Amino acid sequence: MQSVLALDSYLSELERVGAKINGTDMSADFDGEYIQKLITRFTECGKGISEEVTNLSTQLREAQARAEAVAQGVSRQAELFNIRWNERNERLEEFRVLGEKVRELTAAIGRFRPARGDRLTDEDRARLTSNVPGFEVRVAGLIEELQNLRKSARDSRMKALEKNAESLAQTLQAVRKKLHELQDG
Repeated sequence: MQSVLALDSYLSELERVGAKINGTDMSADFDGEYIQKLITRFTECGKGISEEVTNLSTQLREAQARAEAVAQGVSRQAELFNIRWNERNERLEEFRVLGEKVRELTAAIGRFRPARGDRLTDEDRARLTSNVPGFEVRVAGLIEELQNLRKSARDSRMKALEKNAESLAQTLQAVRKKLHELQDG
């Protein structure tokens, strides 16, 4: 900023002194010492302009270098953000799919639940008993997938997802317990 002000000051002075020199009739009688002082001042202003342009140019290059360094840092951060955002979206999608699988499994198991107040018929109990091993395999697989997702979320410091995966795994543990209760009657 100082270079710009100094440059403006030198330029104004150069124009003022130059106008006086150019306005002097050199064919008439004039004060030689005065004109010599004006020419010296004009030269000083030209030199000052040159120095300030150099200073300003240096400052602009430095500012450009600082701006480029900041831009490179922001670019790296943006890349890391995109990686993190994509990872987050992948984990959330994985959680959504697992949640859907849990709902489907719960609905499939729920078809064996007797109506409110009723007890399982022998036929219902036999069907349930024959399906329990398949349900057990699905429950165990889902619990394992949720534990893997929870670990991945913890490693990625996604606390909310970690907590949600743990909660859904606990729900499946409860489903597993209810399976045994339904089967045992």
